Amino acid sequence: MNYIQSVFVAFVLLFTSSLNAQNADHVYEDRVYDGLIKSVQIYINNQPALVPIIGLNSGFRSFTLRFDEMSDDANEFFYKVVHCDRNWRASDLEEIEYIEGFNGEEIQNYRFSTNTYVDYVNFSLTLPNEDTKFRISGNYILIIYDDEALTNPVITRRFMIDEDLVQLYTDFQRVYDVTKSNSHQQLDVEADLGDMRIGDPMNELSLSIVQNNRWDNMISDSKPKFISRSRINFDNTGKLAMAAGKEFRQFDIRSLQYTTAYVSEIDLHDQGTNVLLHTEKPRAYKVYRDEVDFDGRYVIQNFDFPSSSNSLSYQSDESNYNADYANVSFALKMNQNLEETYVVGAFTDWRLEEAYKMQYSNKHNGYYVTIPMKQGVYNYLFASKGEDGKPNYQELEGDSEKTVNYYTTILYYRDFTQQYDRIIDTQQVIATGEY
Repeated sequence: MNYIQSVFVAFVLLFTSSLNAQNADHVYEDRVYDGLIKSVQIYINNQPALVPIIGLNSGFRSFTLRFDEMSDDANEFFYKVVHCDRNWRASDLEEIEYIEGFNGEEIQNYRFSTNTYVDYVNFSLTLPNEDTKFRISGNYILIIYDDEALTNPVITRRFMIDEDLVQLYTDFQRVYDVTKSNSHQQLDVEADLGDMRIGDPMNELSLSIVQNNRWDNMISDSKPKFISRSRINFDNTGKLAMAAGKEFRQFDIRSLQYTTAYVSEIDLHDQGTNVLLHTEKPRAYKVYRDEVDFDGRYVIQNFDFPSSSNSLSYQSDESNYNADYANVSFALKMNQNLEETYVVGAFTDWRLEEAYKMQYSNKHNGYYVTIPMKQGVYNYLFASKGEDGKPNYQELEGDSEKTVNYYTTILYYRDFTQQYDRIIDTQQVIATGEY
């Protein structure tokens, strides 16, 4: 067993203590339940920058789920889709009401890693497909199981189907609350129903807002404020304001042959690769700095072998199975004044995972952790553990109303004659911090 593989074994042990409890009470959110599963992504048409939303009966767009199992053997995985309400609880519909085809099919597409120090198997699933098509709009959860009986989930991922029946308009304005004017962004959302007739818009419509494809800080179930003819206004003063955060920290390990921005050292040896990032510092009280980031996401790419595309807006198929894993070391220079500090990002599903917890090191005069990560470009943040057990970014990162953020607004319609939440429109807009 080489060094990098031994690190993976350690990761599995960290997950084991909570795995049984997670499997017993898993909820419908983005989550990984097995420490051997890495690099989980769901995207549209090989474009990882897009929020996973497609139109109902959209023949030219599809979802692709990809993940790696850290193994030299291809195990069996099965999938199931479940329709959910606007609050991501399972709806009361029967399967035949929301899918055409079958649940519980095996994932057939996989590739073994090629020319890598670390062995893994890359699995992929595309939806809709010949076995599974969608009948209605709404929220859906995709569940991946490692058993044919569908009793042991290893991955859950959210996606949405949109009917695109009305028109959403989203604008940004200064936050009314002066205590939040320098830290939050206020959304002003209207819906033009056009010719669509809705009996009781105040009760049958609701709005959700997602920032940077993150579900941990979502605004949900916001009701209309007032109606003027066919225009519905959701400007609930102060209620549609979100903490703006700051531009994401980032690093680039698309090549393991040379250092790039934010990478200090790369050590290639006969058992794998170690990557040391530049030592970072807290920036909660630093002046806002405008930097181009990837809105919190990550892209798997390998520049050390020929690829069909080097664009960050497109994830080539070759990189999914020829990109290697490296041990990436993060360092945060600061006094030991936080009991728990974590590396957080889309690769952790914006959760505080034990495997990504940093330890204080006198040698580094701060916090330090080493994490196996696949070649690519990554955005991330540092977070402490809040009193509610969730990530607290204010202590280490801070907020600025000037931050560029990517927002998705989702309009739900619950017709009481149908008893499920439809999505009748979505919109994706960018806040530039200029109002």
